[in-house]
Parts: sequence; C-alpha cells; structure tokens
Amino acid sequence: MSMDLGLYDERLRGVHLIQGIGLSSNIYVIGRRMVTLIDTGVGNRPNAVWPRLRALGIGPEDLAQVVITHAHHDHVGGIFQILELASPKVFLHPMDARYIAGYLGPNLVRVEDGDVVETEIAPLEVIHTPGHTAGGICLYAKEKRLLFSGDTVFPEGLYGAYQGESGSLEEMVNSLRRLTELDVDILLAGHGEPLFHGGRDHIRLAYKKALRRYESLRR
Repeated sequence: MSMDLGLYDERLRGVHLIQGIGLSSNIYVIGRRMVTLIDTGVGNRPNAVWPRLRALGIGPEDLAQVVITHAHHDHVGGIFQILELASPKVFLHPMDARYIAGYLGPNLVRVEDGDVVETEIAPLEVIHTPGHTAGGICLYAKEKRLLFSGDTVFPEGLYGAYQGESGSLEEMVNSLRRLTELDVDILLAGHGEPLFHGGRDHIRLAYKKALRRYESLRR
C-alpha cells in the first residue's frame, strides 16, 4: 500500500510513502524519472520492494539513488533486492556503511554531515544524528520545512532506541537538541504515519523527554 503525500500537502508533490508492514521501515519514493528512495524496508515477502515500486509505475531504469538513514536490517534489507535489478547510488554515513560496504561495492557513496543529496523535489541536506546508531542521518529540505527523520525522532515526542551496539543516549540528546534548531513543519519518520504540521514542536518534546531521561540516569 502506498500514499501519494502530495494529496495531503502541496510541498510533498512527487513524494509517495510505502508503509512498512510489521518490523519494516517506511520507504519514501521521491520523483518519477530520476527516482530517489529514502530507506528500503526489511525486504521480506510482505515488504518486497519491486512489486511495490512497479505499482507506482517505477522500474529499475527509473531508480537513480537510495539514501539509507541507518544500517539496521529493517531499513536496509531491501537494498539487496534493489541491486538485483538496478544499480543506483547508495548514500550512507561511513559509521554505518562499514557494516554493509562489502555488499554495495561501487554503488556506495559515503556521505558526511552537511553534504547535499539532489532530488527531483528539493536538495536534501545530510544531518548526522548519532544516538540510535553511530551513523544515523536525517535529511532536511529547508525551503519545504521538511525532515526525513529515520529512527532519530518520531511524532508525539518519541525518539529512537539507543540501547543497540552503537547507540548512545547522550548522543541522542545532542542530536535532538540540534534538530530543535531547524525550522521543521513536515516530519516523515522511519516508521508510522506522516506528520504534516508542527514538526518542530514534536521534535522539541522528544528532546525534552530524552534530556529528562539522560539526567535521571546520571543522578
């Protein structure tokens, strides 16, 4: 199942959401001719990538690039199906790329904080947001006040788990603090429903909750 997000907000014209089923990330599909994907889902049968892209009229020849917000299997598993039929650039932060670089070969493009990924709808600034993983990133379209937030922050003041191998609550707090400084209206997270208005308030709430948790553990 997919959602044409442009029907809900003009700023998202050209963006479709393929929602994850079960333990699988959302996939955001940007554009029609030089398509960009944000994350790829887990890649199991309910979340198979190509049938869902073809339902949107997108074939291997249309897929130009994939941005992975972090290398957890529920976000990156689908890339292996993609690479069976297509050869897009795959953007990933070096701290997370180390886990799967050998599988991506020449398709891998390592991105750092402040880099820009050009897409059909807008340039997306890479913001390094460690906390959930060491190499987690968000993607910010300033003019559209739009943030693809991966598993760093979610609506309703929720934020990503930090107990994993490369997670850190302190880094999560610092990343959320940084995101509060952005002018965000639309929040498109790695799981769940899109948020079309008031994203900055939800980010600020997540920051306050994470900070309170961090301070309570330090006592």
